[in-house]
Amino acid sequence: MIHSALVWFRASLRDPSWIAAYALLIQVFIFGWQARILRRHATTLEEHTEIARAQATTADLIRQAVQQQEVILNAQFNFQQRLQTQAEKKAIFDLMVQLYGSVQTLTTKVNAAPSTQKGLDEITQCWIDMKKYATACTQALVTSAHLSKDGWECFLTYISDVGKLHPSSNQTAEYNQLRDFNDKHKDFLALAIQCVGTEAIWQSTDTTNRAAVS
Repeated sequence: MIHSALVWFRASLRDPSWIAAYALLIQVFIFGWQARILRRHATTLEEHTEIARAQATTADLIRQAVQQQEVILNAQFNFQQRLQTQAEKKAIFDLMVQLYGSVQTLTTKVNAAPSTQKGLDEITQCWIDMKKYATACTQALVTSAHLSKDGWECFLTYISDVGKLHPSSNQTAEYNQLRDFNDKHKDFLALAIQCVGTEAIWQSTDTTNRAAVS
């Protein structure tokens, strides 16, 4: 049977119609094989497309995360700068209030016109305290980085005028110079509040109240 099939196949190779049929069959096989390869290639391309799409999505998420991190870092930096600014203004304001309070205390002591040595010693100590606070305020102004120009000039004027005050053996003259000073700077606390802003004032409420009581 196999021999007969081989003989028939050899005979068919001499027939042009069978040869054409065989050629078509071979082409069909080749086309089928190519179609299979193309399907595999299409699947591979689709997989690569999905991978590229996933990579693009990942890159976009990373970009968004970086942008969000940058926003957070900027917010943190601005917040830290704000804290540093308020801390510096608060420190300067507290010192200026202490200086203001020392002037008021000295004025009250001199106005009382003490006749005892103890009273005179207290006045001397008030002068020393006032000069000490003036020195501290001057140092704070020199190192200030966040105080406005108006604030700097306001505080410097007050400190400079404090520096012009001097003790006197004549208590009347001593009191008069302090009274004139206080009249000139009667609005100092209000100006100081404007210079440093309300946030620093809220942090310094206790200090302000103590100075006002004094």
